[in-house]
Amino acid sequence: MPCKSYVTRFLCVSLLLLSSLAQADVCVWRDPERTMVRLFPEAKDYKTEIYKLNSDQVARIEALVGEPLHSSEKEEYNIYAITADGRTLGWVLALAGTGEYGVIETVVGLNADHSIRGVYLQRVRERKRKALKSDNFLGQFRGKTQKDTLAIKPIADAEKASNEITRLVNKMLAYEAVLNTGSKSNPNTLPTKGE
Repeated sequence: MPCKSYVTRFLCVSLLLLSSLAQADVCVWRDPERTMVRLFPEAKDYKTEIYKLNSDQVARIEALVGEPLHSSEKEEYNIYAITADGRTLGWVLALAGTGEYGVIETVVGLNADHSIRGVYLQRVRERKRKALKSDNFLGQFRGKTQKDTLAIKPIADAEKASNEITRLVNKMLAYEAVLNTGSKSNPNTLPTKGE
């Protein structure tokens, strides 16, 4: 009997640890060519921009999202510049979080004016995944910027997943506002210390 109790405790602790790791997992953009064209039909290529985060950038991102970043989110973050004929069409960002039934990998496409062009769920295991992937839900993000309040109507019976997707989109907008400062046209860019 005592052996079963220890095994049960071990399994419970392991599941809790794994779920907390999945919640803060920085997401890999899977199959970039397919998703790139899905978000930017006119796209020809993309360039991965790897940002090594410093403590000031982490603090600014945390201030924008209103919550601390997980340690795995504080090291580096990738933003993908989408191009065609030598000009930047926009950017793609990806991030993973946890829904009720597992990982939700969310991809956001941003226009050249840094507004949301589209949101795509590349992995979602929720029971209401069809509704979560629908334009009726994801279309609510279109046109929003980091400065907008993301007042998104959740999917009935999938409120946790809906809220997690909204949180992830908000976090990606914060990463972009702080890190993608090379563009003079970025109205979301926040001044750094000393500016």
